[in-house]
Amino acid sequence: MKTILIIAATFAVLVILLLAAAAYALRSAFAKRCDGNPSLKYFTSDDFEGLMRRDVEFPSDKGQLLRGAVYTYEAVTKPLGLVIFAHGMGGGHLSYMTEINTIARAGFKVLSYDNTGTMSSEGGSLVGFYQSVRDLESAVKFASGDSELSGYKAVLVGHSWGGYASCCASCKVKDKISGVVAFSAPESAAGAAVDSVGMSSGLKLSFLKPLFSIASVIVNGFDSRRSASDSLIAVGNIPILLLHGDCDPSVSMKNSPVSNKALTSRENVSVIVCHGRAHNVYQTERSEKYLDEVFGKISAAAKKYGKSGIPEAEKSKIYDIDYALITEEDSEIMKTAVDFMIRAVKTQK
Repeated sequence: MKTILIIAATFAVLVILLLAAAAYALRSAFAKRCDGNPSLKYFTSDDFEGLMRRDVEFPSDKGQLLRGAVYTYEAVTKPLGLVIFAHGMGGGHLSYMTEINTIARAGFKVLSYDNTGTMSSEGGSLVGFYQSVRDLESAVKFASGDSELSGYKAVLVGHSWGGYASCCASCKVKDKISGVVAFSAPESAAGAAVDSVGMSSGLKLSFLKPLFSIASVIVNGFDSRRSASDSLIAVGNIPILLLHGDCDPSVSMKNSPVSNKALTSRENVSVIVCHGRAHNVYQTERSEKYLDEVFGKISAAAKKYGKSGIPEAEKSKIYDIDYALITEEDSEIMKTAVDFMIRAVKTQK
């Protein structure tokens, strides 16, 4: 009996230590701001002929101001509807200006913004994975009270972290939306953490997912227990489009709502699995390959030179970037997504 108690106590201590490590890892990943790379060019509305912007700001859950803009195309006199676009990690909404421009040119008003602790928005840190959901809920609330936007039910659109936000926020704001489009969305914060650690270490760590699930609730709050699929099922019959690359190293197919049959078997849910594609399925294959090469060089140089910084001579070579290529859209994927948005706003009127 004594041996059994010792084993049980040892196991309990190990679980507690692993849980503490998981919670620490989640907190650490979001403990600082994301202000982008000052050496990179971020497109703005000025880079797209006919694209207009109205700068906006609105409070999120703790009163921190989120800043962004409402984008419209000057030739559109009668907008089809409103799209609220949620960005992924690594940069703010300006990282998606090519996609925002495409959606605006199709006839939509597009509200996009920077999440808490990102680029132009307030906040000392990113807070946590679930913060993107709270920020998107705040954006929907802002739109519903804005004189220019309040007449529309929004289509929630997002990529990666923003895709997760679009899925999870949908059930909270279902009376204010007409559709959801999620590119490369993770099913859960815990799964995203397992994918991230696994990608960096090269190890398969699925067995740690239950610990990360508990740690996520500790770090992100009780609301974060709900998965993307559970949230989308709770939406009802609102049209949903999920797009995912089957070679995505950042968000595995196992940690994607596209793998949840209880969700994908529903009539209102459309799924597109992009074969041979990675994380940014809205880009062309050659564009994403080039993006990976560029960021691989930047990461290698930063690691090599550390705090001393990359020498100017080498920096000029690394940052000699073909921005047309690195943002090149997959026209077929984007047309499919935009056509879906158009059908969604028409059927929900």
